[in-house]
Amino acid sequence: MTTIKQWILKTQSPEDIQSISDNGCINGTCNELIYYDDTVEFYDNHKDEIWEMLREEAENFGYKNVFEFLGTWSNYSKDVDDDTTFKNLLAWWAVENICYEIIFNEEVA
Repeated sequence: MTTIKQWILKTQSPEDIQSISDNGCINGTCNELIYYDDTVEFYDNHKDEIWEMLREEAENFGYKNVFEFLGTWSNYSKDVDDDTTFKNLLAWWAVENICYEIIFNEEVA
């Protein structure tokens, strides 16, 4: 199985990575993650890595646990009310964060 970073570098152009980093995945910025079927499948394929990222972020920002960290996402998660939208949110969050890291570390031309 590929990592999220490997998936991004394989499926996204440098321009797309920059756009996702700047704007997020909302409004079709990441063509492969527009539909719930796609985001749910992505989440299911990468859930262990996504949860590791969540644990690291929660710890880095000083939260007691992942759920306390997630509770700070009020603007980002206002429409989450079921498993599908939760998986969508986490799939987008993971891709957005990895794209930001790729741009920050200048890993694409």
